[in-house]
Amino acid sequence: MEITTLIEMLEHRADESGNKTAFTFQGQPTSYSSLWQRVNEFASILLEQGMGRQECVVIALPNEAEFFFAFYGVQRAGGIAVPLFPDSSAERIASIAKSCEARIVVLQEASAKKDELESRGFVVLATDSLLTRQKRAFAIHDFPQIQPDDISFLQYTSGSTGDPKGVMLTHANLLTNMRQMIAGMQITHADIFVSWLPVYHDMGLILMTMVPFYLGIGTHLLPADLRSIRDWFKTIHASRGTFTAAPDFAYRLCLRHIDTLHEYDITSLRVALNAAEPVRAATITGFESAFGLVNVMVAGYGLAEATVGVSMQTPQRPARLDANGLVSVGRPFPDVAVRIAEDGEILIRSAANSGGYFNNEAATKELFTEDGFIHSGDLGYLDGDGCLYIVGRKKNIIKHAGETIAPQEIEETVDALAGVRTCAAVGIDRGRAEGEQAYIFVEVRERQDISEWGYELTLEIVNAIHDRLGLRPARVVLVKPRTIPRTHNGKIQHVQLRESYLNGSLRVQGRILYPEY
Repeated sequence: MEITTLIEMLEHRADESGNKTAFTFQGQPTSYSSLWQRVNEFASILLEQGMGRQECVVIALPNEAEFFFAFYGVQRAGGIAVPLFPDSSAERIASIAKSCEARIVVLQEASAKKDELESRGFVVLATDSLLTRQKRAFAIHDFPQIQPDDISFLQYTSGSTGDPKGVMLTHANLLTNMRQMIAGMQITHADIFVSWLPVYHDMGLILMTMVPFYLGIGTHLLPADLRSIRDWFKTIHASRGTFTAAPDFAYRLCLRHIDTLHEYDITSLRVALNAAEPVRAATITGFESAFGLVNVMVAGYGLAEATVGVSMQTPQRPARLDANGLVSVGRPFPDVAVRIAEDGEILIRSAANSGGYFNNEAATKELFTEDGFIHSGDLGYLDGDGCLYIVGRKKNIIKHAGETIAPQEIEETVDALAGVRTCAAVGIDRGRAEGEQAYIFVEVRERQDISEWGYELTLEIVNAIHDRLGLRPARVVLVKPRTIPRTHNGKIQHVQLRESYLNGSLRVQGRILYPEY
């Protein structure tokens, strides 16, 4: 049987392997038959609310079983799921809902947020009580027939360089990309997935849960919270996990907590995918060396407009570096064409490519080239063997004193220094005489008498950048932890950081530690 929609996928799993575990969340397993039953129950609730075919429903739920009941329940009822960060404000939820013409919002629990959204005219369903109520069962023919070209869900882009837009992903897009990733990543029925990545974002949702569902192998799901890295390692250890994924910063965080993680054996891992932000060679070598792994960490690349996956380094092979130490993100997956434009932008063509942005014809038109490739917004190149390298984001490139600099070159240099938690580099226009200059924002742990050590750390940062890149930044700004804005999957939001600095909000909020002027 060839699966053509996600709903067919779940129904097939329930029929063929209903007693198998679809996912385990915090030690509680959910079987495929139970998942299918709860999906149908939720779909029935939505139909009772009068939800129409291809109507959008906003889902602001965390990593939990109810997310899957709601996400697939919307689609079972013929609608379009719109997953959002669960801690989004009522204002943001309302804004996204308005942009996609949604009238129904699904939340985790009744709260002030629920009251505010209802006051704005939305129908709010709270999962903490909703699924405990008895609902009449709908006959199978009462559910609409889902087509491959129907929109499955909208992935609102992270907004790392601009305003979020709803990427339209059809069932056909998703199944195509899942098959591409399964082939390219060499995923088999023997793999055991372990993931803390947020299910409301593409990599955590599509790669780390849909792919296992497609193969019928399930996944071990954790809360999307890295405050307890031990749980991630403990779950890999206990389940003998073979496949996990995270952004580079998460693996770097592990290296800071080596002493608390060594009690866990994670050598069962076959693949530790490093993606969603620039991949550093030092992270790969450091992580593998620290935890007794060989050729396990692999770099990957993708974007929401291509569903999620575009390329990945071949598993079980050493990382591939260019002459400058840049890590390759591998060859494109099967049936994915990558072309480099004259300005260095990466262009992509695939049957998994989105048809564009929901209710945004202007942005959709700008997304495509005349011959059907999509603009990634990323700069890169292909080597002689067809391996892809990512240089940076077009909109984040810094023009400093006539030099073109990718911010990650500066960020990797500064992050290696003791006393630095993390950093971000942005270009700021200092006026006609000086033009754009590099500003470095460095998160440090707060200590007493910053005036005594702030200057020394700043000087160390400037010297390190000059020694490696031959330039001196215009300003180094030391800030409090968690000041640098990131997307939900770990990407630094350079544009938002630049705007926060220029409009003075960083200073008003007391985020800047040094200098005082």
